[in-house]
This record gives sequence, C-alpha cells and structure tokens, in this order.
Amino acid sequence: MKKTLLYSVIALALVLGLTLPMAVPVMAQGISGNKYRDPDEEPYNVGETIYYVMNVTNPVTNSFVNNLTRIWDTLPDGTVIEFLYPGSPYGNAAGGSVLQQDPGDSASFNLTYIVDAHDFEWITSVAVPYWGVRNTFQAEGVDSMGSDVEILVEDVAEVILPPIGGEAFPVNKLSILVPWIALGAAIIAGAAIFVRRRQVRS
Repeated sequence: MKKTLLYSVIALALVLGLTLPMAVPVMAQGISGNKYRDPDEEPYNVGETIYYVMNVTNPVTNSFVNNLTRIWDTLPDGTVIEFLYPGSPYGNAAGGSVLQQDPGDSASFNLTYIVDAHDFEWITSVAVPYWGVRNTFQAEGVDSMGSDVEILVEDVAEVILPPIGGEAFPVNKLSILVPWIALGAAIIAGAAIFVRRRQVRS
C-alpha cells in the first residue's frame, strides 16, 4: 500500500514537472541588457575601484522601436545614477529625456565604484557563500506598439573582508565547505545503514 502511494506521488510530480513549464509560456521581450566589469579583478579589496560597463539593446530581431524613459544604476552603497535627464547625452536629438532605439541599436554606460566594507553583504545564493558588493542596472520604457519593455541586470563582485585592525586575507572557501561535505556524507551513510537494517528486519 505504501509503495503504491509512493509511486503515485512520484508519477504526479513527474506529470506536473512536465506540464507546468508548458502551461506558462515565456514571452520574448524586445529589449536586452548586460553588465560586466572591465577589467575584472575579482576578488576586490577595500579601497579598490570597480569599473562597470552596462549595455541596453533593442535586439535586431525585434520589429518595434523602443522608447526608453528611464535608465539607471544602483551602486552597492545605494546611490542611484540616472542616465536619462533633460539635456542628457543619451537623450534624443531634441535634448529630451527619452532614448529611442531602433531594432539593432545599443547604448553603453560606464560607472566606477570604490569598494567600501560598509557595502558588503553575505552572498548565499551559490554553493560556496562569499562576501560581495551588489550592483543593479535597470531600464524601462515602451515600444512603438505601446507595450512595456524593461530589463534588470545584477552583478555581484566578490570582495575580501578585512579583519578589524589587521591585514586583509582572502577567505579560504575550501575550509568553509569541507565540514558541510563531511556532515552530508555522515547523514547519507547513516540513512543507508538505517535502510539496510530495515530491509534485513523485514
């Protein structure tokens, strides 16, 4: 009875896993963006400069003109840098605050940020946690059909946490990871022994 129930749950999970992605189609958006560091000198020490490069593009495959009404970047310290404003070099020919992009057009933006320990955050979204500083680049507007277009691109640069009153040293990621690997192995081994004993008893 228990095995039949277990098989039914597994079958239901497989069916949902295959059908749900098809039930929610991903709509292609007529805008794209990227962000990178040039040069990329990760990990960074306090006081070093990070050079950010951001791009926003109307893909050549898009059929519509994009009119971007806001393009901005949020630095790790929370400072918001606006790239579109009256008289902005990124505005339209009349000096307005709208960036018009025909299909295939791309605009590039540059920023610098000096690493500050007050901006560090503990990044846990990857296998090996680390200290980092987060930068966010965004753009929004409408296309020539009146549909909203927007992008959000994040970059998290690894940084070296300086000890209080001492010299900064990189964190040894392997030394952090080893105890967790050992714990996981012990749990798996214990579970295997438990299952084997249950099988022997039955």
